[in-house]
Amino acid sequence: MAGQAAGQQESRLAQAAATLDLTIKGATVYQREDLVRRLTAAKDMLGKPSVLVYVVGEFKQGKSSLINALLTAQVCPVDDDIATAVPTVVKYAAEPSATATYVNEQETRVEPIPYESAAGYAAEGDPRGAEARARGLHAVQIGIQRRLLADGLVLVDTPGVGGLGSVHSTVTVGALPQAHAVIFCSDASQELTAAEIKFLKTAQELCPTILFALTKTDLHVEWRRILQLDLQHLKNAGVRVEPIALSSHLRLHAARTVDQAMNTESGFPALVAKLSEVVADSETVTLRAVGNHVRSVVDQLEQTVRARQSALEHPERTLQLTRDLQDTRERLERLRARSARWQSLLFDGLADVSSDIDHDLRLRARGVLMDAENAIDEGDPAKNFEEFASWLRQRLAGETMENYAELIRATRDVAERVAEHFELEESAIVVPLRVEAPVAKVDSLSLDTGFATPSKKGSTGMAGIQKAYGGLMMFTMLTHIAMLAVPLPIGIAAAALMGRSGMKDDRKRQLEARRSKAKLAVRRYVDEFNIHVGKDSRDVIRRIQRELRDGYTERLDELLRSLSEASKEAERALESEQTEQQQLERVAADLRSLAMLRGQADELLAVRAAVPA
Repeated sequence: MAGQAAGQQESRLAQAAATLDLTIKGATVYQREDLVRRLTAAKDMLGKPSVLVYVVGEFKQGKSSLINALLTAQVCPVDDDIATAVPTVVKYAAEPSATATYVNEQETRVEPIPYESAAGYAAEGDPRGAEARARGLHAVQIGIQRRLLADGLVLVDTPGVGGLGSVHSTVTVGALPQAHAVIFCSDASQELTAAEIKFLKTAQELCPTILFALTKTDLHVEWRRILQLDLQHLKNAGVRVEPIALSSHLRLHAARTVDQAMNTESGFPALVAKLSEVVADSETVTLRAVGNHVRSVVDQLEQTVRARQSALEHPERTLQLTRDLQDTRERLERLRARSARWQSLLFDGLADVSSDIDHDLRLRARGVLMDAENAIDEGDPAKNFEEFASWLRQRLAGETMENYAELIRATRDVAERVAEHFELEESAIVVPLRVEAPVAKVDSLSLDTGFATPSKKGSTGMAGIQKAYGGLMMFTMLTHIAMLAVPLPIGIAAAALMGRSGMKDDRKRQLEARRSKAKLAVRRYVDEFNIHVGKDSRDVIRRIQRELRDGYTERLDELLRSLSEASKEAERALESEQTEQQQLERVAADLRSLAMLRGQADELLAVRAAVPA
């Protein structure tokens, strides 16, 4: 069955390539270089693309174990005391191989590393990994020969941190719009947290397929109840996922003992089937896109050929046909004359988007700032700084992702409004290229840590001694003036009470001072966040504006030229030296060829993803 499916895939890709070649030939004959360029670009899509699947989840939720069990190979670091520190990219290779990617301000370089040590480079607790990260290690890539990866599937194991760390990790958030699918891991020990549900709700806006993997089912007998509770939570939140219950331990044990029943019980065959669907669906999207390009070009060429046929079959209608085509051309000329209006529509729409996105970002940053200041008021910045700083960066990274999700939706709405202005069909809408949220900037910003240094105990003690001494002197003088014989121990006790009060007041004063410094540092950090992320979003919107402007200008020029060429063909038909019958035969042959290409395009548009047996 696998061989048959592979054969069908090659057949469909070959059919698409052949259809494109024939259509390019036809466009060349009719001297339509613009259509030839469009079809040539579409042919590049048939190159075997990578199908990216990101495995994400919170700290110690079984992400690395899932990939190891899926491939039945120890490619990702797994241990109770270590965790994945950098992304691990696993793809197909004829021979086992591994490389490390280092990124710094000057350059990006890729170095080969021993395959057997690759997992150590990606691990947080391994000395090799620590040394590599000090040199700027960005990612580890592993090549392994597995049939599951042979069709272009690429698995990415992402780092995990307690709380929201892995959910909002830089690599995961930035790459969500590029992923074909996401496997979200949550173990069966407890229900989904609010942070996990929030992430999944945002992720479904940016990724076509979300697989929810409930892991470690072999360790928790109540996993079915937990799964039902998780699914109900997601349903209430409006999140659509495909759930799969998994046990990596059973999968690996089944692989060692060749136990098919245990392998089925592990749940991994269902995951393999889903991933095969994702790969097949990726091919389907490409084939349907090619079919749409061919169909559009055939429509334009057929208009030209039929204009010539009509002129040949009905000479008396040539003048009327030419007049009609001229009227159509004038309508498109008027449409081009409206370019100032549509460009204003585009400019104003994206200006509104820029204002709304900037306002949304500032509101989100203000909310984070208020929560941060409340957290500072409830604790001592000197005691929980690392946890607080991690929480602050995670919150800002999450708000950045959601802000950019709003940006993507808003720019798509503007593109659709411009298309409606031109009365273009849905297939002709220019869609902005993928946009990555700049969450890496959150980690690159520095947070002032001066407030995290606690005051010396000696200073507090000295304040207490001073207050006690002053109290003793004051008490002694008062009793001397009043000529009272007060025992010395009583005076010492009173001085001690005043000293204790002085120490308490001094500690409180120092705590308030640290809190004030912490709030000031956080405000500066959030201001820097607003400046840098706001600048990035404005740059992205300007780039999208240029893309949409150039894309729609090209669409209009293409339509105008199509009708102009149709009009010229009708005129040239009357002046041709060929006999009318010869011309009609050629036109009929061209129409038959175009009809054949249209049929092949319809077949590509009708392709559906193959469902594995």
